Amino acid sequence: MKPEALQVVSLDFRSAPLELIGALHLETSERLQKVTAWKKELELDGLVYLSTCNRVEFIFSDLTYFCTGRLHRLLQSFELEPDQLSQIASSVKRFRGDEAMTHLLRVACGLDSMVLGEREVITQLREAFDFSTKHKLAGDQLRVAGRILVETAKRIFTGTSIGSKPVSVNSLGWQYMTQWNLSSESPVLMIGAGQTNRNVGRFMFDAGLRNVTVLNRTPHAAEVLAKDYGWKWGSMDDLTDQLMQGPEAIVICTGSSTPILDADQARALPDGSIRILDLGLPCDTSRAFRMRAETDVVDLDVLQTQIDANLSVRQAAVSACETHIEEALAQYQERLKQRQMEMAMKALPSTISAIRETALGQVFAQDLSKLDDDTRELIERIMKYMEKKYVSVPMKLAREAILDQLRQS
Repeated sequence: MKPEALQVVSLDFRSAPLELIGALHLETSERLQKVTAWKKELELDGLVYLSTCNRVEFIFSDLTYFCTGRLHRLLQSFELEPDQLSQIASSVKRFRGDEAMTHLLRVACGLDSMVLGEREVITQLREAFDFSTKHKLAGDQLRVAGRILVETAKRIFTGTSIGSKPVSVNSLGWQYMTQWNLSSESPVLMIGAGQTNRNVGRFMFDAGLRNVTVLNRTPHAAEVLAKDYGWKWGSMDDLTDQLMQGPEAIVICTGSSTPILDADQARALPDGSIRILDLGLPCDTSRAFRMRAETDVVDLDVLQTQIDANLSVRQAAVSACETHIEEALAQYQERLKQRQMEMAMKALPSTISAIRETALGQVFAQDLSKLDDDTRELIERIMKYMEKKYVSVPMKLAREAILDQLRQS
């Protein structure tokens, strides 16, 4: 195991459009077969495959440089158009040795993420390493690297502010909602069934909000989202009726080019306060709707101000993260040396046992044959005893010598 054996082929949001990254995505059902085939056909010592919504990482251990020919063999296993293959091949970034480990450490702690300090990537990275380890695809070096990555990310996320302040509209929007004193039975109206509302919906469900109705232009989409959380659903034809029932809060994000909640909809609301989380771009609530008495709207303009402030807090933590990464890289190098030593020491007991067998069966066989059975048995017992009791001494000395040699190399 040598540091330079660690290599990474990376394609992320900085180097390629998301649809091109998506072309390298594997479905769960095909992942084992594909990764196993790549490891065998490309003759790799170990392989980990990571795919997220904005990056793909091929992480492997092999002393032979991953040349362009091997890269093309890998890419040809995907169903790519010729122009896609060419574009991906010219867009990937390659890392080797310490650069590869540093790159993975930056990915693990969110420094290389689309959103600085996002935590989801470490979960995805750990699952990718666990998958290859479970199916005996990782190999010794990648197992060591995977442990260091997870340990370092945990230290960084708990010891710095890199992930302490929400910077996504979903999490920050929910943070505002937690101040609205909603109970599990508070009526909440969700308008729109896209990914943004689904993400906010996860926060709502985890917090115990159960009296939620989802409306969408396509009722089926509303049904799919609502069923995931045990909520009610309907179509946009039900909007006025739902407003007349007086929801305590509205979560809206539709992608409409014109406001969904206008002056007519405002008149449908009964008297009383209402709070709205409007994540639409452009806004889904009109100025006339907002002018209604006791209407409190949190929209992207409000959130962006807080996002900018929170990003500043995260940005201030980058330097501390870089220090952790430097320490982790040194720790990884030391762990590799220790693992080399362990592998060398593992063979020592069997080597000593083989020496004993050679002594008894060959070197001194003729002399032993002249002895009576009891004497021969006693000599063998003495040698086995010495082998068992004293093998630890040369192992200890050898361990210290190997460690000294590796540290100096």
